Amino acid sequence: MLCGSRKYPIKEPFVELMKSSLNTFLNAMTFPDKTCYPVASQNAQDFYNLIDVYLDAVFFPRLTPQIFQQEGWHYELDAPGCAADLQGRRLQRDEGNYSSPDSMLRELSQRSL
Repeated sequence: MLCGSRKYPIKEPFVELMKSSLNTFLNAMTFPDKTCYPVASQNAQDFYNLIDVYLDAVFFPRLTPQIFQQEGWHYELDAPGCAADLQGRRLQRDEGNYSSPDSMLRELSQRSL
């Protein structure tokens, strides 16, 4: 999702933004059912520049086949006849986020409520 967009076709626009922005807060938070992109800056023009990059990335993502294959969940075969392994950056992040004891307890508590 954040690997460039129609107006900003570079690979990692947010890494570049962090180098030159006066941002107070710039991050993305992923939940099981949504992703939030909070942004803040004490400089009004900087804030609107950040919003422009975020909105373009959300509504016009640059999802090339290479980016999708790298970021998306996919199966890989190590050798013919072997079981396929599920791979991908998003999968690795989700496995790390949702396998910690704190995350599991939080999820169980949320479902119980």
